[in-house]
Amino acid sequence: MDSEKNISITAIHGNGGGGFRFDMAKSLFPKNIKFYNPTLPGFDIKNKTAERLSINEYADWLADYLCNIQRPSILMGHGLGGVFILEFLQKHVALVDGVILHSIVGANLNKRIFPKLMKLPGVAFLAKNLIASSLFRPIFRRRFFQNKIDSNFEKIFFDAFGKCEAFESMFQQIDYSWFKKLIPIDVPATFLWGEKDWILKPSEINELKKIFPCHSKLIIPGWDHFPMIDQPESYAFEVTKIATDLTVKSHVSK
Repeated sequence: MDSEKNISITAIHGNGGGGFRFDMAKSLFPKNIKFYNPTLPGFDIKNKTAERLSINEYADWLADYLCNIQRPSILMGHGLGGVFILEFLQKHVALVDGVILHSIVGANLNKRIFPKLMKLPGVAFLAKNLIASSLFRPIFRRRFFQNKIDSNFEKIFFDAFGKCEAFESMFQQIDYSWFKKLIPIDVPATFLWGEKDWILKPSEINELKKIFPCHSKLIIPGWDHFPMIDQPESYAFEVTKIATDLTVKSHVSK
């Protein structure tokens, strides 16, 4: 398969933000990569909705969105975005040719303290507003980003947490029992992780890989949790390589 063949990549954001999180890297992809970064309902601070979707409804929303995406089509999830993709793949796997799972949530929820705390009444609401607060912003900036980022983008990033309508409900919906019900998925998959990711450590892969018979992993030295923001050139380069490889694997398997 020609490495310059057109490839579609649809990137699904994590909690507390929207598709804008990929904007820093979007323009850096080569011309043969058609990059899409939609914002899911309940996460769009410009078009707020009172509607709260279930994980299954988000999966169906993704299916509708991908119906119009040119093949080969690679679906990529970051953080919480990986949850929606795992659910999507349970019944809509035929719509994609491969998946990139970047530092995704889902595994080990029975062992991690943070998700358990966020289920307690009022804790998630408090957490998102602390992150959005201008008072605590310098602390979270140092934790989230390794490199200095554009000040306007930084403001949008942190403000989005406070305005995210779906933030709290996600912690109530996602638990380990949901993860254990997932069945193995026959699609080429790559686990992409930052070696320095402190939010979701690379060890998460050990549990996740059981769902994907055809998988590979790539752990990038120097990356933390948001390389699409603070290392966009490196991010676009690595994701392009992975997407190209996945389309080759998909073509061979067919």
